[in-house]
Amino acid sequence: MSTRLARVLALPRLLAVAGLALVAVACGGPMEKSILPEITFTSQPKLTFAASSVETIMEYQPTAQPPHIELAIPQPPASVAMRWTRDRVAIDNSQQNRVTVIVRKASVTEVDLKKTPGLRGSFTEDQVARFDTEVEMAVEVRDARGFRVGEAQASARRSNSMSEKATLNDRDRLIHDLVRETMMDVNRELERNIRQYMPLYVR
Repeated sequence: MSTRLARVLALPRLLAVAGLALVAVACGGPMEKSILPEITFTSQPKLTFAASSVETIMEYQPTAQPPHIELAIPQPPASVAMRWTRDRVAIDNSQQNRVTVIVRKASVTEVDLKKTPGLRGSFTEDQVARFDTEVEMAVEVRDARGFRVGEAQASARRSNSMSEKATLNDRDRLIHDLVRETMMDVNRELERNIRQYMPLYVR
């Protein structure tokens, strides 16, 4: 077989390989899942209580029952609320009191939204889902006899919607930010109320 003929026969295979390469470039590989930072409160000073023990009670039970999605996200509010106790609460062992952090609500829900119908919908970038967060927490101080001698409460709600053009990473980021902002709202209100209503037990 002549060199020229071999080149002619090889040409279709080269074109096929080039075509596959172009398809691979056009489509791209699978999108990498973004790694979102842990939601913490370590940048803020400790709330030091005149107490000898601290505990967290999770009254709220996370669920996968629609529209709830808190069991399907990496950092659900319940976990972040538990982290709040570890990051922000300290004890000085000066009194035989017990600090109890109670998580009464820590939900995330997803609600599908209706798309714009008809021809108008073809030219409209719709919001296809709404995410709602709700967190409610309380801090109690009880004396050695078990009597409650101080209490502070805080709650927060937030909502945000997602565009139909959003990627899975966009969705993860939206939910992450929503949980973080809701918890920061609770954090600020809880500290304010602790200092206002429990000044004898916090430093």
